[in-house]
Amino acid sequence: MHIFNPHTLSLSPLRSVVVTDNTITAIEPAVKQPLPGEVTIEGNGGTVVAGLYDMHGHMGDNQALLNVMAGVTGVRDMGNEDDVLHTLIDKIDSGTLIGPTITKSGFIEGVSDYSAATGELASTKDDALALIREYADKGYWQIKIYNSMNGEWVPDMVKEAHDLGLRVAGHVPAFYRADQMIEAGYDELTHINQIMLGWVLSPEEDTRTLFRITGMKRFADLDLNSEKVRHTLSLMVENNIAHDPTAVIHEYAMTGRNGVTNNAVIDYIEHMPISVQRQAKSAMLNVADEAEDEAYRAAFDKILATLRLMHEKGIFLVPGTDMGGAFYLHRELELFEQIGMSPAEVLKRGSFDMAQYLGHQDRGAIEVGKTADFFLTPGDPTQELKAIKTIAMVVTQGKFFYPTEVYPEFGILPFTEIPNITEHNQ
Repeated sequence: MHIFNPHTLSLSPLRSVVVTDNTITAIEPAVKQPLPGEVTIEGNGGTVVAGLYDMHGHMGDNQALLNVMAGVTGVRDMGNEDDVLHTLIDKIDSGTLIGPTITKSGFIEGVSDYSAATGELASTKDDALALIREYADKGYWQIKIYNSMNGEWVPDMVKEAHDLGLRVAGHVPAFYRADQMIEAGYDELTHINQIMLGWVLSPEEDTRTLFRITGMKRFADLDLNSEKVRHTLSLMVENNIAHDPTAVIHEYAMTGRNGVTNNAVIDYIEHMPISVQRQAKSAMLNVADEAEDEAYRAAFDKILATLRLMHEKGIFLVPGTDMGGAFYLHRELELFEQIGMSPAEVLKRGSFDMAQYLGHQDRGAIEVGKTADFFLTPGDPTQELKAIKTIAMVVTQGKFFYPTEVYPEFGILPFTEIPNITEHNQ
């Protein structure tokens, strides 16, 4: 099999990857004679790529398993109940459940009639600071701020988080703009609409409601050369602000129409159960007429144009779905290709770059001494990114998984054959 090298953005000649326990211990010529006691798995000239990351997940048991089968072996959970997340991670670590390595974000929301049901609520600034300390004590990687938070508290919240070694990401609180959150010290802005709404809404319009979705129709008329757009993007560049656009959920919502299979799933939908196929033809949004239909589609085109501009300016974009990951993460990566990345650059962004971003130095590349965390596809995703949708094997957490064995239990028609496996006797 060939190995994707994220440093050169190329594939190796045919090689064998030797895994002992949970570590890559050798990379050898493909024709090397197996040693007694070894087990060989035929790669059949396919490609191995380091495990992918969904950087915007909200994990549950079934999602955890299906992410691994899709080669998504790392997930940044962007908001969950602490006890739910703790139990889920324990089940994965103990081997009770197949699931990705999870990086925890502590969800903090303000109190209002529109408060999110997930995470922890802070009715005062002191409450918010106490929650940050609790999340730090529990080993969280960052905090995530949500729509009902009082924006005046954010600078002090950021300072508290940074002093404790936590990063800060999140939505833009209602009645504030992305610029203010950047100036307050955010490390990362979440969801592309949270940035763009600040360019099209008036100060009194409330993003705690569904208006943060329906208001995106205004993006169609947005001038990306305007001063307000250029100012925000310049602030992001100057302050090294990363962005988690969740482009796939915007595509699903803004271009999905009743009776038409959504673009996000079209490549694999025939493999899915009938219930999933039916759901894929159900629109997320009510579209009143042809004019509104055109406005939403034009708005999504403007989202892609904005992300293309961000990429050109060097703003660091991280791939996340907010839709459960797995196959949706594959589509998110395809959208990264649409904004100007080559397939190889997308693979690097979804694997090596995310491992580096999260501080996972032992992951993200297939190299001797690193953790064995990768997947095998029969195709060449550096030429055709869609190849990541057909995965024959996943290796993670010291175990080898074959999606073709698992998918039928979920009513999914497998995509590949199971690789040939040979045990070499002593």
